[in-house]
Amino acid sequence: MTEQDRPPGPGAAPGDPRSAAGPASAPPPPPSAGQGVGAPAQVPWSAPPVGVPAVGPAAGELAIKRSLVRCMLATVLSFGVYSFWWFYQYRRRVSAELGKADDAGLHTAGLLVPFLNYYIIYLLWNDISDARVRVGLSDVPAVAYVIGSIFVAPIFYGIVNAELNEYWDRRTGGRAIEAPWTAGEKLATLLPPAAFVGFLLLLVVIAELAASS
Repeated sequence: MTEQDRPPGPGAAPGDPRSAAGPASAPPPPPSAGQGVGAPAQVPWSAPPVGVPAVGPAAGELAIKRSLVRCMLATVLSFGVYSFWWFYQYRRRVSAELGKADDAGLHTAGLLVPFLNYYIIYLLWNDISDARVRVGLSDVPAVAYVIGSIFVAPIFYGIVNAELNEYWDRRTGGRAIEAPWTAGEKLATLLPPAAFVGFLLLLVVIAELAASS
């Protein structure tokens, strides 16, 4: 049987010479938007190694960054109480990112113990460094930053805060945004000054009662 004697392929009109050649191959897909012919393909953001979630379970939402100005103002207004809240939140998040045990409460309480607090800070700085390296960012010189935090705490805490925000940007593919003020954050910021003002008012009342008696 010659090629002309073969029956037409499915869906082809009788007598169509192309019917014997089988289905035509699909044309190549057009280049994506913003990518011309011959332009290098855009490399997508690479996920961390196997075992690390795409977005940490402790991170939850993508709004997980906090600016340095926000943290510094809240720390001053709260007489330093906010820094403990900040430490607890990010100790918990970074532990989840690295798959470590959630011991954020113990670490935060350890900040109250002299000398032990610097070791605890070192552990967090070192874990932030490990997390950054996993996503292709530079490491954090943890020992040097802890030594710097002893003498010039605001500067070195500010540097680490910026590098942590950079990590969340890379970790979420640029989708991380400024976190809203949560109820816990407001409480940690506003309760200490409110308690201080209330204490002063109580002293005034006691003084007035003592003077009038």
